[in-house]
Amino acid sequence: MGQSLNLLYTILALTFLTTHAQNNQTQFLDIHNAIRAQVGVPPLTWNHTLASYAQAFADKVKQTCDNMAQSYGPYGENTASGYGAFTIDDAVNQWVEEKPNYDHHLNECRNGTDCSHYTQVVWKESLFLGCANILCGAGWPFVVCEYYPPGNVQGKWPY
Repeated sequence: MGQSLNLLYTILALTFLTTHAQNNQTQFLDIHNAIRAQVGVPPLTWNHTLASYAQAFADKVKQTCDNMAQSYGPYGENTASGYGAFTIDDAVNQWVEEKPNYDHHLNECRNGTDCSHYTQVVWKESLFLGCANILCGAGWPFVVCEYYPPGNVQGKWPY
């Protein structure tokens, strides 16, 4: 009976983790693609290599709880952190809040502001997405998304 119960708990835990990961994947794609549709760029497709890279980076961040860390990897990257009930939508919306900073006619950020997180989200040549989210030791959420091909290429317009 004990082994059967342990097996049942293991199966339930794996089912929960798989379902949770699929729900996160859907949430990340849905919000990114809704924002991308607003500017007429193609939707992103989930990529497991990017998601694995994002998870490995998030796991490193979890060790130090440095919410300013960057992976400096070969992909486009956005990170966000928050407090309490900080959701996937909150993270992506944090990046999209930079939209007013972007001047599409001049293809630059206005008045020394940052708009690179927003332009990465809507970068028309980025086709693949992989993301991860963790809770850091202090209990604050950290979200990272990786994009391929990377955006924010000097001299090119995001859309």
